[in-house]
Amino acid sequence: MTDVNQQQYASVAGRALASHARDIVLLMRLDGELVYANTAAERAYGLAAEELVGMNIRELRASGTRPIVREQMDQAADEGALFETVHLHSDGSEFPVEVSSRSVEVDGGSFLLSVVRDITARREREIRGAELLGDLESANRQLEGLLKIVSSAVGRVEIEQLLREVLGALREVMDADGTFIFALDDNVWRLRSQSGFLEKEFSEFVMSADEGFASDVAAAGEILWVQDVGAESSTVPAHETYQVKSMLGMPLYLEGELLGVLECAWCTERLVSEAERVMLQVGADRIIAAVVAAQRFESTLRSQQLELALSETSTLVSSSHDLDATMPRALAVAADVLGCDVVALGQLSDSAFEMAWATGTDPRRVHIDAGLAGALGSGIEAVEVVHGSAPKTAAASLLETLGLDEGLVVPVSLAGGVSGVAVFGRHSERWGCGEAEIAFAKRFSAMVSAAVRNAHDYESEHRIAEALQEALLMIDEDIPGVEVGHLYRSATLATRVGGDFYDVFEMPDGKVGILVGDVSGKGLDAAVLTSFVKDTLRAFVHSDPSPAAVMRRANEVLTAAARLPDFASVVLLVADTSNGEVAYCSAGHPPAIIRRGDGRIEKPSVGSPVIGALPEMEFTEEYFTLTPDDVVVLYTDGVTEARAQDGAFFGDERLIESIAAGVQGDVAQVPHDINRSVMHFTGGRLSDDMAIVAFRLV
Repeated sequence: MTDVNQQQYASVAGRALASHARDIVLLMRLDGELVYANTAAERAYGLAAEELVGMNIRELRASGTRPIVREQMDQAADEGALFETVHLHSDGSEFPVEVSSRSVEVDGGSFLLSVVRDITARREREIRGAELLGDLESANRQLEGLLKIVSSAVGRVEIEQLLREVLGALREVMDADGTFIFALDDNVWRLRSQSGFLEKEFSEFVMSADEGFASDVAAAGEILWVQDVGAESSTVPAHETYQVKSMLGMPLYLEGELLGVLECAWCTERLVSEAERVMLQVGADRIIAAVVAAQRFESTLRSQQLELALSETSTLVSSSHDLDATMPRALAVAADVLGCDVVALGQLSDSAFEMAWATGTDPRRVHIDAGLAGALGSGIEAVEVVHGSAPKTAAASLLETLGLDEGLVVPVSLAGGVSGVAVFGRHSERWGCGEAEIAFAKRFSAMVSAAVRNAHDYESEHRIAEALQEALLMIDEDIPGVEVGHLYRSATLATRVGGDFYDVFEMPDGKVGILVGDVSGKGLDAAVLTSFVKDTLRAFVHSDPSPAAVMRRANEVLTAAARLPDFASVVLLVADTSNGEVAYCSAGHPPAIIRRGDGRIEKPSVGSPVIGALPEMEFTEEYFTLTPDDVVVLYTDGVTEARAQDGAFFGDERLIESIAAGVQGDVAQVPHDINRSVMHFTGGRLSDDMAIVAFRLV
């Protein structure tokens, strides 16, 4: 090859070098013979340019790729080619390359110019990425198992057992010898819960705030890993005692406050992968969520137990006209949930006292003298809590006659204007009833007395169900600053409690909460969910008057409580009676209808999903202002979805017409006007329950 030729080849290759200075540049004849190689080629192949020139490109290709060299060269000559292949170093070792090849003309002859890039680093990154992705997918599968355990635990265990369940699952998926949660209490680290090392004694696991691995994790504020804890300043005697070698820790924060530290411990030196760090991070987040849900669940557990008992009572006393068969069973439900030895229902008439039904004692053997009967008839006007140090009242005398040392005596109104008392008592002073138990006793007494009245006054089970539903839907109508009208109508003749509900309640700072909802399902399950939803929403709205925030927190509790599989549509308004400002959120529920004082009809436009169906949903709220002339109507879908005999729906338009035609300012009449319109439209038949609340600010 002449110097002239070499200069021509270098000139062509030089133009490629201008944009590929660090890449290999090769110029070859159409048969693959190399005529030029740059300095980068010398470094890559380990051969001098003089040695490369004259070689065939096939000699630089790995043997497995040589059969397709001709095909690739033809493609490059015709239209240019970009492909990946494998080249050889001078020592025979292989390395992956990306080749861009095209035809060029040099001094009237055709050649192929190839720019070759070593992609070894890229391949290594791809391999590492694939390995990491595999680790993450494996960790995700393990985490799904952990989250399943967390989710199921929230609905069925107390917080201590929940933590043990979660730590046990985390220990398994991390292949750790032990998992722990330490909490900072009184300036010392105390073991909150643990899994693993079950044969060891951990009661001495108390450390000062500035010692131990937990203090290092807390100070770091992020995931911390120690391969050999014995070589660290944070080591404590317990590490040596239990032969702990490697540790991984994660601080547990809730709303910026350090709750504790989550730790994994291994008795052998352990390298922790990025996937495991990610899993610990997510696992810690889920543990916090589970703990919060469990705390909320525990705070409402007693209320839920009482509501379940009330729902069961409702089902019992409404299931038959034979109260002698159902009432003792209902009283037994109350005795069980309150831990009473005796629950009894007695009635007073003509200065005589008759113990009509009882559990824990034989009512036929209870004899009350006329003097005590008279005192009971005139002396009990409110619930009395009786204990050993209580004054000697008629209620105390009644408990003494029944052989009880403590209890509650609740006045009730029975059939035909006859008064009576419900007694909830124990033989020894160990009860310590609180406000929840007193409220239960009052509602239970109202429920069973309503059943007695209806059993005496009506033959129809439908009327019994209405009376019981009314007891479940009692609201305070004497709340300052608001005037309320409400109505509930059951669709069925059977004595099954429906899922519609409403509530009106006073809040701090002159605010009033108005709530209407509809839970899925019927019967006991619907009643249980209704009670749980109402109690949960009322509890949250008193701490945060934002309806959207209340819906979000209630949704977290409902979806975490796996034992409640249904969902609810709810509309919640918080009205400030001082200035008329209203905050509003509709969670999958029909929108409110506002009848302005000038007759205009308005409907809020913002909607949100139902609560209890899916976790981590977003809820939005809307704001508007009311004057004393404005009326707001809330309702369930049983109103608009009521059907005529031809299948037509009552619908929004007829509802608005009914509201617009109502007497201006007469809030109490509005629900009844709507009810009459619906019943006229349907011919007196309903396909679903209806609940209607109308209110205005005064």
